[in-house]
Amino acid sequence: MESLDPVAQVRRLWSAWASGGLESLLALLDDDVEWAPHAACGLVLHGRDEVRAFWAELAARGERREPTLYRIERHGDVVVSTGSLRIVRDGHLTEAQLAWLHEFSGGRLRSTAAYDSRAAALQAAGTAAAA
Repeated sequence: MESLDPVAQVRRLWSAWASGGLESLLALLDDDVEWAPHAACGLVLHGRDEVRAFWAELAARGERREPTLYRIERHGDVVVSTGSLRIVRDGHLTEAQLAWLHEFSGGRLRSTAAYDSRAAALQAAGTAAAA
C-alpha cells in the first residue's frame, strides 16, 4: 500500500472492494496478511492465496457479500471500521451490523478480523475505548 497512514490504507481497502471486487482488494494485501472474515466463522486465512480461495468457494456456492462502510476510527496501530454486511444466499437476504479490526505494524496491514460489534473489536484490540 502506498501511504503508511492506517486510516488511508483502510479506506483504500474498502474502496478497492467496492469498485473492483476481490481481485482489487487482494492487490492491496501483503502475501503474509492474516484475514478472518465474518463468513469464515473464526477461521483465520493466511496470505492472498487463502483469501482468494475462500472467497472463490463462497462464490461457487452462489453466495454474495455486500459490505457497506459507515465509519473508520484509529486507535494507535489499529483501525476499526464499522458498517453493515448484506449476505445473499439461496435466494435469501440477511444483513448484519459488524465491525472490522485492522492491525498494523511498521505501517503495514498485518491482519483484519470481523466482529459482531464495535465494542468486541475494540476489546480484541485491547483499547480503553471499548467501553
